[in-house]
Amino acid sequence: MEFLTDPNNYDVCISISALVLMAVIIIIHSSEEFSYGRQSRIFGELIVVATLLNIMGFLHVLWLDDKVFRGYIDYDLNCLIVITEKVMSYFMALFSSLYLMVIFGIQLNKPWKKFVIFFPTIVTTFILLSGLFTNFFYYFDHNGEIVYFGFNGFIVNIGIVMYLIFASYLLLKYGKILTSEKTVAIVSYYILMLLGVPMRIVFNSGIVFDFGVAISLLLCVFTFQNPSEFVDRMSGVGTKNALNFAVYTKLLQNKPFTLMEIRVDKLPMMIGSEAVEVASDLLRQMTGFLKKTCPKAEVFIPRDGFFALLIPDEKSASENIDKLADVIKKRFKEPFRLKDLEVSFDVSMSALGFPDDVKTIERFDEINNMMCKALSRDNRYVLRVSDLNLKHIEYDKKIGNLVRNALDNGLLEVYYQPIYSPGTGKFSSCEALIRLNDPRAGYISPAVFMPIAEKNGTVLGIDRFVLSSVCEMLASTKAVSYGLEYVEVNLSVVDCIQTNLAENVLSTLKQHNVGPSRINLEITETWDKDVTSVIDQNISKLVSSGITFSMDDFGTGYSNFSRIAEMPVKIFKLDKSTVQAAFESETSYMIMYNIIKIIKSLGKEIVAEGVETGEQAKQIIRLGCDHIQGFFYARPMPQDQFIEFLQNNN
Repeated sequence: MEFLTDPNNYDVCISISALVLMAVIIIIHSSEEFSYGRQSRIFGELIVVATLLNIMGFLHVLWLDDKVFRGYIDYDLNCLIVITEKVMSYFMALFSSLYLMVIFGIQLNKPWKKFVIFFPTIVTTFILLSGLFTNFFYYFDHNGEIVYFGFNGFIVNIGIVMYLIFASYLLLKYGKILTSEKTVAIVSYYILMLLGVPMRIVFNSGIVFDFGVAISLLLCVFTFQNPSEFVDRMSGVGTKNALNFAVYTKLLQNKPFTLMEIRVDKLPMMIGSEAVEVASDLLRQMTGFLKKTCPKAEVFIPRDGFFALLIPDEKSASENIDKLADVIKKRFKEPFRLKDLEVSFDVSMSALGFPDDVKTIERFDEINNMMCKALSRDNRYVLRVSDLNLKHIEYDKKIGNLVRNALDNGLLEVYYQPIYSPGTGKFSSCEALIRLNDPRAGYISPAVFMPIAEKNGTVLGIDRFVLSSVCEMLASTKAVSYGLEYVEVNLSVVDCIQTNLAENVLSTLKQHNVGPSRINLEITETWDKDVTSVIDQNISKLVSSGITFSMDDFGTGYSNFSRIAEMPVKIFKLDKSTVQAAFESETSYMIMYNIIKIIKSLGKEIVAEGVETGEQAKQIIRLGCDHIQGFFYARPMPQDQFIEFLQNNN
């Protein structure tokens, strides 16, 4: 035992450290709830090989340096250990190449490809194992080390160099799709592999190389094998990042495939009111069906309410796509289990072919976004690129220019929609809404120009304009004396990630001498999913200054009710789609009823949006909503009309 812990035995200390690292890697890898495809399987095989490599190296070091240990392992058994270590080092090179290939989506789909990749390992393994029966290729010296005859050592090691050359080729050709940390991890890994041979010569041991392999595998665990980026925890399938990575790699390899996206109507609202485990079970039922129906396809969830199938070697216009769509539509019409309920869904689908319809990743983003919007609008059966008017892309650029022109020339205007409070019988708040009326293009809906403004960054200027206009209205009119307590102002996610957001907001309020309690900032539900430290700091500063927050469009995403109490918001705004659906089916009504019940039990306030009839208003009031917003009470109106409305109705 003293021999194992003596720091002067460097080889033993390094070997033990390597084994400890391998144990950590095994624990981390085996503790993952879900293994993502072939990549995870090959990485697991790589871990097994690396573990055997380190164990054999450790046993050989003990045999060399510890006389007591030699009493348990004789010379012949040590020779077998050395051979095994050498074979495992070669298998490391093989599986490292296979791992890099699977990262870039390269398939060994032809016999000659398999032969080429496995041939160097087969030859070397044959040479090494022959030492058990003959001394033709090498012999063992008194230390149990292999000594090669002639050029046999070169033959054994040239295969590793070939694997490294192949890996370098893959990294140069496809490496640009990797993030910087992934590039560092994989390059470090192969540098250590390359240095393996000189390390063995300098240190007369492979222990340093074995330790380097353990460190490199640990880097891979936290980069390539980190499931948070590529695996959706609720469904167990690929995320949007995983889909983009898969599309990009296949485009680089010029492989034909079809991306089939499936929009499931009202799925986000349906699972939004359920616990995580219930929602997860429903999503896994759906993804399990999709995997079984199309085994050769990779399954992803690129956005809320959407599934995506990446189908190799298939054209988007083929009959197979139509047949698959028939099967999927029929199954989703049949019931799925949602806790104690049976639920069914309407679906709409699109098919995007590569490289026929799309040849670049940039074009993919543009056309795919258009197809998703078209699915939401038209609910087509199978939407294809030929069904789209691709001039919409140029239209988006035109709208972006109109927004910039409106900001520069004062063409934007703020409208106010009153919000009714049943408890007081007054319109005690309102929502500030942006409007754009171009002299030549006419009225442009916010639903059209705001998504474009978020993409090109002009949303920052729009948000500043709205807040400044609201503060000016509060400071220069009698709105407060007429009963207006606060104004709800929308805050984009782009604004939330600005480091100077809190300072800019508070500075605007101070400039107009408006108290923080007069402003309520609305953030969307997606904010909580992608929270960053910058957003967290901004929210904290603004809340501590007295500004309140609302969660807008609540119920349209993966709402997790276990985190509601922790959100820094005072008010939850039920989205119009949630409210309208509640009056179309009993199931949707019960979902909204339970949403309201949970939020109210946590001491939060609720605004029901999209109330359009007296009967809807009556039911919403019965359910206990604190505020009601909709056309039944008032439409959005310009400032002067809004002030007159308050004076007449409050």
